Amino acid sequence: MAISEDRLRAILSWIVIILVGGPVTGAVLLGVIHGDSPCILCWAQRTSMVLIALVGLFVIRYGPRPRYLGMVILLGAWGTFMAIRHSALHLARDVGQGFSATIFGVHTYVWSWVIHFTVLVVVGVLLLFLRRVAPDGGIQEPTRAGRFATGLFMVVVGANALQAFVSTGPPPYMGQGDPVRLSLDPKHWVWAMEELQPPRISLRGSWDIPAPDPSAVDPDPSKGPLVDLPALSVARWETVDVPLEGRLSGLAFDAASDRFLAITDGYGVYLLDGTLSHVVHHVVLDRGFSVDLTPLAGAAFLGGDTLAVLSTNKSYALLMPDPDAQESREWRHFLSTDGRMTELRLSRFQTVRAHQMYVLSLAFDPSARELITVSVPNPRHRQLVVSRFAREDLVLASEFQPRLGAGLALRDPDRRLAEYVVTGAVVADGRLYALSAAYSTLLVIDLETKAVQAAYALPGISQPVGLAVRGEELLVAQQDGRVGVIERPAMASDEGSAESS
Repeated sequence: MAISEDRLRAILSWIVIILVGGPVTGAVLLGVIHGDSPCILCWAQRTSMVLIALVGLFVIRYGPRPRYLGMVILLGAWGTFMAIRHSALHLARDVGQGFSATIFGVHTYVWSWVIHFTVLVVVGVLLLFLRRVAPDGGIQEPTRAGRFATGLFMVVVGANALQAFVSTGPPPYMGQGDPVRLSLDPKHWVWAMEELQPPRISLRGSWDIPAPDPSAVDPDPSKGPLVDLPALSVARWETVDVPLEGRLSGLAFDAASDRFLAITDGYGVYLLDGTLSHVVHHVVLDRGFSVDLTPLAGAAFLGGDTLAVLSTNKSYALLMPDPDAQESREWRHFLSTDGRMTELRLSRFQTVRAHQMYVLSLAFDPSARELITVSVPNPRHRQLVVSRFAREDLVLASEFQPRLGAGLALRDPDRRLAEYVVTGAVVADGRLYALSAAYSTLLVIDLETKAVQAAYALPGISQPVGLAVRGEELLVAQQDGRVGVIERPAMASDEGSAESS
């Protein structure tokens, strides 16, 4: 079976009529009748449909030349990509949730995906059965259907141009990520430029979050959002006195075994003795195996022999010392190993309030049996979110944004707790001690009331990367391998308990 050029022109005339008269016209009617206004991704998909129809009109007029067929395939691929990108923002939402109108229960951005994919399939079928590609000079007058398709195209494109002007405005205004309801009343028109000024240019759009850089923050406590903070001084310094793969990026301490867990930005994991001078076990994680790991930033003991390490993108690994570990089997997990460590699990934490935010710390609450992370702010999301994950299944248990407790005051009404960049965290006595590299500040968060109970300036601390508790001491690990020993401050409730006893 073969398709003649005349038959192809006739088929394309009806395809253009269906494409323009169906989804492109329907989108305008949804706006006029229901106020459905397109976002910038909707406009990208609608524009690709209009251009596909335009190329179809060229084929009707000049024949199926290679440049036209190639352009339809490129436009179909572009429209499919934009539809998938748009759909991907909403497909994972809960039942019944989505964006804008539905047709037969399916949202328009998913229909766009189907339409563009159908265009690619139809073009492929037509090419498969086309007798020959028309040479230059094969100009023909369009048939009645072709003339109707051309007239319909001009009317519908004009209607879309009017809708675009009403909802978007002239340059330099551009479409909105969350458009308002369409209105033909000029006093209700909303023209915005918000999408013209992203934090930086990236193909990931709003999903692009710059990696955290604690070394770029201001360490001066006197410039922080909280005022009149008491200072905690470093009593003495200890040192991680072993060679490491990379720079120190996290530290935890286990009192039961008198051992430290140290991690580095080179994906090294080290189980050290209590003097920080002897390596008990060590491995270097394979950052690209199964689950991608960004630089390691948090470490915690989970009780028993289980060790947890966390990367900035909230991917984690659970490890365990194992004298019977098989180095050949663990080769797929580790770039290098002493042969006495095994991987228990490699996965990712899923958050809600801390979505699209990196973390630089990990703590474990033994009484609640929960792992805890604290988000760090970025240009798109300036929040301080504490996320808690159940030890049993490592699924999100709760999240909260700490509030300011009594006795603490902000320097200015515009300042926020979210300015702190927490790079170390540890739980003791029902409190989360969170160490911020920004403004060298220690925040003490009551996990029951979800309030910042106290805050302290830590002068002399430089580039802190981890925080641990050893008895009544706080151990502040720095990137250079030094560990500052600070006396843990007594809280008001602790003092009251001591007096009553």
